[in-house]
Amino acid sequence: MTDRNVAGSNNSDLTEMNRSAIVRILQQKMCSRADIARMTGLTQASVTKITAILIEMGIVSEVGIIKGNGNRRSIGLRLNAEDKLVLGIKFSRQMFTIGVFDISGKPYKVRQTKFELSQDAGAVISKMKKQIHDFLKKYANIVAIGMAVPGPFFREKGRIAVITELPGWHDVNFVSEFSEEFDKPVFIEQDANAGAMAEWWFGDHIRPVTTLAYLLAGEGIGSGIVDNGNLLLGMKGIASEIGHMSIDVNGPKCECGNCGCLELYCSAAQMLKRVRQEAPGLLVDGNDSRAEACEKVFAAARCGNKKALKIVNEMGKYLGYGCINILNAYNPDLIVIGDILSKGGDLLLPEIQKTVRERVVPEIFDNARIEISRLGIDSTLLGAAAIATDKVLRKPSEYLAV
Repeated sequence: MTDRNVAGSNNSDLTEMNRSAIVRILQQKMCSRADIARMTGLTQASVTKITAILIEMGIVSEVGIIKGNGNRRSIGLRLNAEDKLVLGIKFSRQMFTIGVFDISGKPYKVRQTKFELSQDAGAVISKMKKQIHDFLKKYANIVAIGMAVPGPFFREKGRIAVITELPGWHDVNFVSEFSEEFDKPVFIEQDANAGAMAEWWFGDHIRPVTTLAYLLAGEGIGSGIVDNGNLLLGMKGIASEIGHMSIDVNGPKCECGNCGCLELYCSAAQMLKRVRQEAPGLLVDGNDSRAEACEKVFAAARCGNKKALKIVNEMGKYLGYGCINILNAYNPDLIVIGDILSKGGDLLLPEIQKTVRERVVPEIFDNARIEISRLGIDSTLLGAAAIATDKVLRKPSEYLAV
């Protein structure tokens, strides 16, 4: 992964910002003090002073001689990422997943728990809390907790505005339920925003990228936009809710109040609904999760099953409509498609590209890339960890000092 633009300041009142800029660079790669000065615009003296403090805090360490800019030999610096862990939590419609990661994105332990759509919200929350407490007891060096929840998510109210199929969860205040339960800071974010941060920090994408859009194609549809390292949130924190953009004003009514929402046409739930109607023989195991059932549909399509291919191609077309809206609304350099439907990316991407090419101004299409996520782990779960990581790296003295 190549360098990102990380700006620094020589103003002594912005010491923490400069520490954060340096820590963020070292999160991505080992480098010298001279490299850091070049990338941040800080003076060499400022970098030397700040890194000395970071070393004293136990956040950074020296690693011996490395080749710096212009092949000069310099003392290398590295972030002590393995000493600082975060807990990532993904809550979705049929399961929750908890994972331990270090601040470089390396996973240590992941645990997945299924629950029924009809199950009481309080019982599920109690189970989540118990597992989180168990992880905190086992991993003493966890510094923060990140949680990804389905959107739209109202931060000031701490609740999900619309969550299809789980009406009993509308009144759950995630902030009060989880932030007040643990002695670690808890950061809660909409799932697609979390996925966008995972792709920004940990996705192996060709750089430079100024604006990255993440299209979450899972049990629901959502999107997150990262511009120069910052999430686009909007007034209430629900910007870029692509799943509730209408693609047919005369279409079916959505729980959000709109008609013809994209989510009603191309989520995992909708794909499986189509399969049950048109090719029920593909779903013979009622115990499969939606992710497992979708993978069986993709496998059938790869084997030439005509009904499966027809449904998958239609999913690709509708995801293409979502990409068109993202391109026209946010003009990103890169759209990354992730979550459950991305497992059929080899089948979906040609139809997505074809749909977008037909309906977008050529200059926009030719200068933007659409890719399937290549992250080796659930991007929303990793994104929850990325949200926590992003927060602690912004205040390294507060969260990372020994």
